[in-house]
Amino acid sequence: MATSEQAVERQRGAVLIVSGDPDDRDRLCAVLDDLEFDAIYAVADVAQARLVLGQIAHLNLVLLALSGDDRVAAMFCAELRQASPLDPPAILALIRADALASASGRGYLSGAAVGDWIVSPVVPEEALARIAAVLERQVAQASPARPAAGERYRFAFDDSHEELLIVDAESGRIVDANPAFLLRSGHARVQVVGSRVEAFDGFPSVESRLESLNRLAGEGRARFAGYRQHADGSRHPIDADVHLALSAGRPVHVYTFRDPGDLGRYRLAMSTLSAIHRTAGGDLAVQQILRHAMDWLECDWGVVAMLCPESAEFTRVIAADDRALPFGLIESSDREPLLRLLVEGDDLLEGAEAWRVVPADSLLRARRYECLVGFPLRDERGGIVGAWVMARALPLEIDALIRDSLQIVATRIGLDLEIRQVREQGRARGLRDALTGLPNRLLFSDRLDSTLKQAHRTGESFALLFVELDPFPAGGAVATPVSNDRVLPIAAQRLRACVRAYDTVARYSGCEFVVILRHIVKREDALRIAEKIVRAMDAPVPAEGGHGHRIRTTIGLSFHPDDAIAADRLLLHAEEAMQAAKSMGHSNYQAYVLVPEESQRQRLALEQKLRRAERNGELRVYYQPQIDGQTEDIVGMEALIRWENPELGMISPGFFIPLAEQTGLIVSLGQWVLRAACADARRWQARFDLPLRVSVNLSALQLRQADLVERVAAILAETGLDPRSLDLEVTESISLKAIPNLLDTLQALREIGCRTSIDDFGTGQSSLDYIKRFPADSIKIDQAFVRNIGVDPDDEAIVRATIDMAHSLGRTLVAEGVEVERHVDFLRAHGCDVLQGYLFCRPVPAPAFEAMLLERERVFRRIGEPSGAS
Repeated sequence: MATSEQAVERQRGAVLIVSGDPDDRDRLCAVLDDLEFDAIYAVADVAQARLVLGQIAHLNLVLLALSGDDRVAAMFCAELRQASPLDPPAILALIRADALASASGRGYLSGAAVGDWIVSPVVPEEALARIAAVLERQVAQASPARPAAGERYRFAFDDSHEELLIVDAESGRIVDANPAFLLRSGHARVQVVGSRVEAFDGFPSVESRLESLNRLAGEGRARFAGYRQHADGSRHPIDADVHLALSAGRPVHVYTFRDPGDLGRYRLAMSTLSAIHRTAGGDLAVQQILRHAMDWLECDWGVVAMLCPESAEFTRVIAADDRALPFGLIESSDREPLLRLLVEGDDLLEGAEAWRVVPADSLLRARRYECLVGFPLRDERGGIVGAWVMARALPLEIDALIRDSLQIVATRIGLDLEIRQVREQGRARGLRDALTGLPNRLLFSDRLDSTLKQAHRTGESFALLFVELDPFPAGGAVATPVSNDRVLPIAAQRLRACVRAYDTVARYSGCEFVVILRHIVKREDALRIAEKIVRAMDAPVPAEGGHGHRIRTTIGLSFHPDDAIAADRLLLHAEEAMQAAKSMGHSNYQAYVLVPEESQRQRLALEQKLRRAERNGELRVYYQPQIDGQTEDIVGMEALIRWENPELGMISPGFFIPLAEQTGLIVSLGQWVLRAACADARRWQARFDLPLRVSVNLSALQLRQADLVERVAAILAETGLDPRSLDLEVTESISLKAIPNLLDTLQALREIGCRTSIDDFGTGQSSLDYIKRFPADSIKIDQAFVRNIGVDPDDEAIVRATIDMAHSLGRTLVAEGVEVERHVDFLRAHGCDVLQGYLFCRPVPAPAFEAMLLERERVFRRIGEPSGAS
């Protein structure tokens, strides 16, 4: 008998390791390194895996980490099998021992449909044995044989009026299908035999499949009701009976399918209600209920939203599932107008042409969903606490069974939301400062922890402000005592008015407040807000006797990740900066400054990591869509570099870009981004027939290169991108004195066909004559002005003037930092050409951006317009 090593050594092809644990990746590479595979690829996540799949000629083995109810991993497994149905790779899960021991952990394995697993942390000897066993089994099952049987078996099997499948119990692959099954399913025999049974068995959900297979293993028999897809795309209800048998000495599962009739429909509805009834309470309960209901009616989109108890405004989406989008993406649902209609109290049940009855700006109308069910959600007293909507692309006959069952589900969700509201109201009273109404120290700590976690995932920068207030009378006379009860609520209102809606202002203790400023692109943005707070606090506070009191304000700032990446260190540095500002006089602010020795040590360590980043495959290109100001269609995207370090996580560009500029690494990084962005843009243009334009920023060091124009031309020729589709952005603050040939270089880039833009307009000190002579096709107004639309009339005036000036000079105007609807309304009213910001989409990796383009294409195809139109 062959040893494990011999079994593996006979294999060829490539191995793909997908794990976020660098130690597991290293151990698995060591196990596989000396074996005769053509190549070994090791990546951190599924998104990276999709990027390298195009480089692999033949994928033989995948080692995939599962850490939770991972739909992304399950979808990835399905993609691998669909890409190579005749010779799919063997897939082993990497799963922690504690997760494997639980029922949910076994569910992860079933959901991803993997054949075996390796326990994490990886033990090399065990890993080698598991890999050998799976590969041996793969070879043995490469050509599944029909079960040996006599003529009696053949006659009974082929002539049965019931639909029959025989499935290998070990591999899950179909080894035989009778004529009745092939006739009623509409599939050819070659499509069925050799395929995995999941494509044909009709289980309504992953959970029900796992439950039935567990019962089959324990009792030798299982029954279930579900839907099976016909070859023409339609789906039909079925009753299924599965029993364990032996064929040629091997265990097989024999599936018998029957038309359920009305009894089967009732059984399927009861099965769904039973699964919902068994759903435990807690934060995930509503999401699980929504998934069960969508599985039952085969819906493509669903959302549950909760109302604010004090108003008829939706506070947030509690659960959402958007099965029309790949990669687990969910299109924003909190602004769905249909939710607001349901608050009026009427159910909405439309089985066909539902898109005709929904509001014109509804997502459901844009996608032309045929079937729609919607319910207001009520508490125990009948008050409305939220709304629930589901939609599907295909029509559905909504009878009394479906209507009554959905009403039961709506009642259950309403009670869950009522419990959630009561719990949150009680928690909120303990997390708010009684005097000011602001978050207290406990809630602030939770908000800071959440902000740090998101920053670690996305690489965003944020600022922490430590604010100390000291009230005293105007004119500097001897102060009469000023009551905190009078001054602090006014100070809290002024603080809140100085920041954006998504920033956090909290009372830390006494007269001390803390502020978290999210999405800080440049340090100057945070410093401007600190100055704004100082000015706002300086306004007199009315007091008894006619003596106005002023509030002396001292502010210290620290920045993530520049100054620290841990909450306690950020807070300490902000407080130290506040003390430094106080020593310079009251009504002042100061940013934290690293001790020179510590700063130099951090800088050197990061520089070494950055030098290895490109070689180690740690760099990413993210894309933020640019939207036509009138049609809101995608017309282009800005390419943004991201750095995902295995030790430090996602590192903010605001942290490593200045370091790259200081060390000269920005030249090679910039060239890498330009090449990747041009290649992606050309691929998407060809795939979606769209005239997409990609914007890439040029640094000052790149602009000093004598051969910059030749480098850009070479990359365009290499990638095949039309030069007119490339927009090269230059920051307004770059001076002609620093780069004397700047205008000549930009003009040369335009002569080869590229577009050029002035970036961050309004933050530099350019003269109007300079702007007039600058060879630019478009102007991008800085997001600091856009974000203050609706807040600061002066910034609104600057935006209006910039739009008018750009159009007068024959240039396109792009607005960055569009985050709320009022920004869109203002910019559209004043003729802004292109919009960009978090309201439409955050910067996303290439696979997610491609998913948006796929969804756009699908929507245009459904409404009958050419998807290449822009």
